[in-house]
Amino acid sequence: MDPTSTVRTDAIPAIATVVAPGAALSSPYLWAVLSRVPQSRAFLDRHEAIALSGAILIWVISGFVIESLGSYVEVYAIDRRRADHKQVLETWWQYLRIAWNIEPIGQHYLRRLLVSFKFELNMCVAALGSAPGVLALGFMGLTSTLATASGVIVVLLSAAALFRAARDTAGVLAELRSCLLLGVGAPPFGAGGEPAQP
Repeated sequence: MDPTSTVRTDAIPAIATVVAPGAALSSPYLWAVLSRVPQSRAFLDRHEAIALSGAILIWVISGFVIESLGSYVEVYAIDRRRADHKQVLETWWQYLRIAWNIEPIGQHYLRRLLVSFKFELNMCVAALGSAPGVLALGFMGLTSTLATASGVIVVLLSAAALFRAARDTAGVLAELRSCLLLGVGAPPFGAGGEPAQP
């Protein structure tokens, strides 16, 4: 087993779609808590391993909550708003039933796009979720009024841009799945995408 391929194929998508959004969501709240409770900050300064482990745990838990909320955004705000929603759903279920004997190159491209889509969607949810935290920092006097207002505007604009990017990527994914299904289960291809035997 090649450890570099394992890191490349498993760890990077998980970091991009779970850990990074979790860190983005939790950062303003952690800042607020640590600023209000100086004893905890002093403790974490003395125990770096505990601080790092705790931060990673918070990021991962937050990331999975975001992943769950992102699924609802995907279904209700992106998929169901498509004019061809019924056709896309049928294509999706047909695609899920395929057991490729020989995986097409397009499948690799689809996987890479899926990571991009999940990153965009989850970071959108994280940005929206962090907006109250940015406001809380201003109300607590930890950031200036200008910095707070600018932070909220940047977060909301980022969420809007990420949502649009996620919606566009979802359209590309739907189109790609449709293209991958062309000819599957019909001559000269078998149900697994393999060439039919003469």
